[in-house]
Amino acid sequence: MSYFTRNEGAIVFAFVSIAFITFYCVNYFIRRCRDDRASASASGDTADAELSPRRPPRGLDAEAIGSFSSFVYTDAKGIDPGKDELECAVCLNEFKDKETLRLVSPCGHVFHADCVDIWLSYRFTCPICRADVVPESKEV
Repeated sequence: MSYFTRNEGAIVFAFVSIAFITFYCVNYFIRRCRDDRASASASGDTADAELSPRRPPRGLDAEAIGSFSSFVYTDAKGIDPGKDELECAVCLNEFKDKETLRLVSPCGHVFHADCVDIWLSYRFTCPICRADVVPESKEV
């Protein structure tokens, strides 16, 4: 019996492993170059764009997000804001005293202001019910 016949399985495994590693490296290099070109040609130097360099913000602008009412949780405890949420659906943390919350008026859901501001800068929908939250007075 020849050497190749006895070690055929190991040789096939080695070639498949080398092919897989080569494919992975080439794929990584191509994606990296494409992302570098996309981020270099992207316009707009907003702070939100730095959070996700692959996809520029496509949601509401800062003025539209600011049009939703915001309040401090301590002041609104007795008012039952929104639909009686006790935690933010974006970050999944409970509301604490003296945190600033934002009421998304079309559906009445409440979130941490920082969390929902980032969410709305990338999307036009509520994080809970997916209702369209574009302010009626604003056109996007």
